[in-house]
Amino acid sequence: MKILFAATGSIAVKTLEKLASLGLVRAVLTTPDVPGKRGKTLLPSPVKVKALELGLEVYQPETLRTEAREHIRTLGVDTLVSFCYGKIFGPKFLALFDGKYNIHPSILPRWRGCSPIYRTILERDREGGISIQELALEVDSGDILNTCRFQLDGTEDIPSLEEKVADLAADLAVETLSDPDGFKPHKQEGEISYSDMIDKSEAVLDFSRSAAELHARIRACYPWPKAVAGYRGGQLFLLGVSGSVFLPFEKTCGEKPGTVVGLDRKRGFKIATGDGYLYVSRVQAPAKKEMDSSSYLNGDRMIIGSVLGE
Repeated sequence: MKILFAATGSIAVKTLEKLASLGLVRAVLTTPDVPGKRGKTLLPSPVKVKALELGLEVYQPETLRTEAREHIRTLGVDTLVSFCYGKIFGPKFLALFDGKYNIHPSILPRWRGCSPIYRTILERDREGGISIQELALEVDSGDILNTCRFQLDGTEDIPSLEEKVADLAADLAVETLSDPDGFKPHKQEGEISYSDMIDKSEAVLDFSRSAAELHARIRACYPWPKAVAGYRGGQLFLLGVSGSVFLPFEKTCGEKPGTVVGLDRKRGFKIATGDGYLYVSRVQAPAKKEMDSSSYLNGDRMIIGSVLGE
């Protein structure tokens, strides 16, 4: 097996390392470098950085059309392994490979599409997982070779769940791709659901909703696009919450939803919602640094008693 490893984000770095350590990766396909925050310096993808460390050839085409396909023919690869690459593979591109596999961070067919980890947290799933499937033309519809399942505790945010997936996916990829013929592909079973691209409008908090829904949304929106609420004519970003979404929430005492009732030094700002109290542990004012709620209160005492979201 001579793999072209197609990936972009840090979630795929450990899988690249492990497959490369077995001598299976011939080259890496990743997206072009992107401008940094100031727009002057181009930043490579995490996968490119690791690939160059490993001495692997890196290819970064803007598209996967004729020129890219002709170049890939020269790389001596026979297998495509994709893991959060970020581009759609067409039939002519897929025809270049004998074996075509995709690593997807959900138990398919749940959360097909580009934002499965976000949707897993947002929808309060109690189980997460990873699927290794055969690539098909319809997104994430291919037959399944192997899966890994794990329980969620209801405190995960995007970075912590991505880290867990990154570790487990690397081991699952080695187990599966070291001998793909040892796994019999099977059709996806169950109800299909989709995880579309995240829209920034989803980060706006409505405190008339349940505490559980808000708890999940804040975690799902960190570190981007960051959950946000109106505050004193401006905005306040809510970045972290205390406790598990799977545990009961303390009932409110009739306060208007969004009211910052007080501060618990261990758990954060106590905020009334549509049905219970939510404890927010970390916040950020626009153009300021992230900070824990106690530190924020030291500089803004007026937040206690205010109503977020107005």
